[in-house]
Amino acid sequence: WLKPCWLRRELQAGSGSALSSQRGDRMGVVLSRAELVRGLEPLSTYNVSSVRLIFQKFEEVCPAPALWERAFAELFSCFPTGEAATKAFMVLDTDGNGLIDARESIAGLAIVSKGHLSDRMRLLFDIFDLNGEKELHFDECFLMLRRSMAGLRKLTGIVTPPEKVVHNMTKQIWKSARKHRNNAIIHEDWQQWWTHDASMRSALKMVTWKPEEQRGLPTPDQQTNIDYTKSAGAGDDEVSAAVGQQLKRGSMLGQARSSLSATSFAKMC
Repeated sequence: WLKPCWLRRELQAGSGSALSSQRGDRMGVVLSRAELVRGLEPLSTYNVSSVRLIFQKFEEVCPAPALWERAFAELFSCFPTGEAATKAFMVLDTDGNGLIDARESIAGLAIVSKGHLSDRMRLLFDIFDLNGEKELHFDECFLMLRRSMAGLRKLTGIVTPPEKVVHNMTKQIWKSARKHRNNAIIHEDWQQWWTHDASMRSALKMVTWKPEEQRGLPTPDQQTNIDYTKSAGAGDDEVSAAVGQQLKRGSMLGQARSSLSATSFAKMC
């Protein structure tokens, strides 16, 4: 995402192409454009509005944070056949346990969908606003960045940055918002950071399909360059523990919801 070495084309056995190259209009710079891996091509038909509808449907009817194959096929109805949906599910189920993380997958799809970047990043914020309070706490924001990047990697094969880089990015969001880590950020804080962060904007070029998708955003001379590869220093253990607690709460919530009967789940999902 954030360094040239992470923007290189990454091919995993059997996964198909991850990036295509396009030549820049000035200075002949070759830019990388993300592509969906083989088997996931039908997902390219979604725009940001349709991805939001998928997320709303997931929130309304799916009782668990993970999707199995049947729920995936019904939630992502773009695949022409059941066989194609099964193939796509197997691509996303990288650990082979028969389940995929719903928010991770929807977040990745939100990033690569068609539509203005502001709308896509707003949807990303909403997906990880776990309490629906229109704000994110530090551990939720860290979770958003890490899980959305993981989802993007499964969809495109793009290499994601180390966890310490994601942690440094999260800290910079709070610094940009001029807030203490104990306070939550709102959407305007998130918007202020990603639109002015040179690394984030550079990464988003890989999923910018038309010039109008970034219309009205800060220009390069208005962006800030931050070296996120510097040591995260003190606080790594703190954020890891916080994220662990967040994931634990999510798991407990999923287990409680999963007490619904299998018949009820099949009917809803």
